[in-house]
Amino acid sequence: MFGSLIQGILLGWGVAVPIGPLNVLIMTYAFKDYKRALTIGIGAMATDMFYLTLLSFGVLQFLDKPMIMKFIAIFGASYLSYMAFGLIKDAKKEIVVKEVDIKPESYTKIFIKGCLLNLANPYVILFWLSMTAVMTANQGYFLITLVGLVVGILSWITVFPLIVYKNRNALSEKFKITVSYLSALILLFFAIRLLYVYFIKGVL
Repeated sequence: MFGSLIQGILLGWGVAVPIGPLNVLIMTYAFKDYKRALTIGIGAMATDMFYLTLLSFGVLQFLDKPMIMKFIAIFGASYLSYMAFGLIKDAKKEIVVKEVDIKPESYTKIFIKGCLLNLANPYVILFWLSMTAVMTANQGYFLITLVGLVVGILSWITVFPLIVYKNRNALSEKFKITVSYLSALILLFFAIRLLYVYFIKGVL
């Protein structure tokens, strides 16, 4: 039972810690607002719970079809590109945020953004498909594994943006703007990579 809990926590870290579009976006939001950075992470975690539920009922395997994965890849690449251009457009807003009353995004909108970011990522689906054996081995302790998973993901999406947010004043505005631009480039890289893997790699 305790082993299932630990396994769930490690599983949560496994899906949450790797640097990808989600952590890039969380970091960018954390430069401005910790709560909104946390909301992005909670939205993504909600998607992970959704995929885990599908996995437990054997539904997720139906998504592992070439045409479906290509459709998700197109949606994912489009959404990542949209997010990247949004970062570029808003990169310098922090400089004038104290002088101009800029209306922040609602928490609902940011939560949905976090959900869509994971829904639009085929690699997240493939990750959960790879966890089939793990979940099968822990069928007797599914709820305990699920609790461990939530603890693992929640600990990361809580601590990671908090560290960035607490140290934001030690970073210059120029550095933050540079990070925003670099983050946008990283998101565009992931968008292009999705299209390459699902549409070009197999042809070449």
